[in-house]
Amino acid sequence: MENEAQMILDDTISFCERDGVDTRLVQMLRQSRGVTLTDTTLTIEAPSRFAGAALMKQRAVIERYLEEIAFAPVELVVTTALPAAEGVSRETSAAGGTQAAATNVGTTAPVAAAPVVTAPTAAAPVPAAPAPAVTAPTMPAPAIHIPSADGATSDAETHVTVTNTISSDDFKRLMSTMGQGGGASRSNGNAASGATGGAVTSASASPAASNDTYPAVPINSKFTFENFVYGDENKHAYNSAVRFAVTAEDPGSYSSLFIYGKSGLGKTHLLLAIKNYLNENCPHLKVKYANSQAYIDDFINEVALQKDAHRAILRDYHDADVLIIDDIQNIIGKTASIDNFFSLMDEFIRDNKKVAIASDRAPKNLGMDERLTSRFNAGMLCLVSEPGFEMKFMILKHYYENTVLPAADSLPPAGGDTSLLSSIRTGGGHLTEEDLKHMASVSGTNIRELESFCERCAGESFEREQEGRTLTGDDIDRIANEYFDAAHKKISVETVQKVVEDFYRVSHNDLIGPRRQAAIKNARHVAVYLALDMCEMTTSMVGAAFGGRDHTTVLHSVKVIEKRMKEDRAFVDDLQQLRNKIILRS
Repeated sequence: MENEAQMILDDTISFCERDGVDTRLVQMLRQSRGVTLTDTTLTIEAPSRFAGAALMKQRAVIERYLEEIAFAPVELVVTTALPAAEGVSRETSAAGGTQAAATNVGTTAPVAAAPVVTAPTAAAPVPAAPAPAVTAPTMPAPAIHIPSADGATSDAETHVTVTNTISSDDFKRLMSTMGQGGGASRSNGNAASGATGGAVTSASASPAASNDTYPAVPINSKFTFENFVYGDENKHAYNSAVRFAVTAEDPGSYSSLFIYGKSGLGKTHLLLAIKNYLNENCPHLKVKYANSQAYIDDFINEVALQKDAHRAILRDYHDADVLIIDDIQNIIGKTASIDNFFSLMDEFIRDNKKVAIASDRAPKNLGMDERLTSRFNAGMLCLVSEPGFEMKFMILKHYYENTVLPAADSLPPAGGDTSLLSSIRTGGGHLTEEDLKHMASVSGTNIRELESFCERCAGESFEREQEGRTLTGDDIDRIANEYFDAAHKKISVETVQKVVEDFYRVSHNDLIGPRRQAAIKNARHVAVYLALDMCEMTTSMVGAAFGGRDHTTVLHSVKVIEKRMKEDRAFVDDLQQLRNKIILRS
């Protein structure tokens, strides 16, 4: 009933589209093939084992539509065809396991480390001597053909008929014993199995393989979109990274993402968040992540090992559906690998495949091929700027509440345990909101250093609490001085004004005077915003330094700049340059 199987599969796809079901599920169903339909089951063939595992994860949704179409409960069975050399198909049952299709419906052939012996039946004569055990590694090269559920076979093929030799209850007990003996387990109800030389492997026989092919949770759980703190300085990059990840299966949109900015501002976090999101939500996609050093090492090693000049190197890079490479400025500087990298990038963009890149500078400043520069500029191009006071405060607060405190709570209580871990506990001290604001005001902009700085201050606070004291501002300043070069720099309003005047080529009298030409007004708004942000001054003090302007006028300048920052990424870049110049002159 192959035609009917395909028809009911097509109807299921139509029902999914009618109700707006996730497009990823619809696409995987479209790529599948209806195999057989019985009164109680629909068997379909998935294009890959990854797609098969993903379809089984959505089995309940699909079976609801099957019941609606067939007016009766229909169980979904997903098979995945193995390569022709192996000659055996794997069948993923509703229980999430893997079976060999057998002559009798529901028959399975459990094969694990123990040898398999076929019991004599009426259809097969009893051999004169016990048949030798057959195990996976010693299976003969010819493929084993296991008949389909309707019993059809091909006379031209060498085949073995697998018959049911134990009851269903005995089989369940056997599988349970095998699982306990081998320490195997299923991960979140999803299992991916493999077959070697014709042997059918239990779904629970190899948890390591299951994790490799269908990770249930992100490998680097710290690097997720949920853990990323964003503000005006990096919100555009965050939104673009999320959009890139969510639309990874849509070949017609957002084919390239290019994130650039100084080191330690969160670029790597966003790239790993994309990778972890796709591993968890789109396991059928091939995602290749590498930093620049890994790419260069792979290139050098494969060139050295290449025996056949016609064999393409870096095949796993070329075969990926989504390619993610970090710190490409280090690749561009290596003449040995630059041609291959340009060819790889050109291939991905030309074939409309997804590529996400991070660098410390914009594409135009990398010296890339002009075509690549143009294509990256036409994609999602995102600047990650250094965090200002407000964002540093949010980062410190988030890290303290979500990392430092939970880590301290998981340790044994001091004095309540004599273990080595409890004896060296130094973290988890209390940090008030005022402490965090003080830390933000004296810290640098590298996010990795901010997190370490936060842990250090929390540890210092814990030690003070043990002594019956509290953390002071002087303690925070002392720690900041160990981390950040500019922690104690006092920035004057005069320095801010001078840097802005030089940058926009306006005179000091014009900057603080009443003239309202567009260029002068723009420079004045910028200078007021930076003075309030970088100098230890109130709005009234800043207004006085700009010709006696009042509190309301200063706040108006701040609103003008904040609005423009949201609309003009180049302007945000200019502001960052001005900040750097001001710090250097202070």
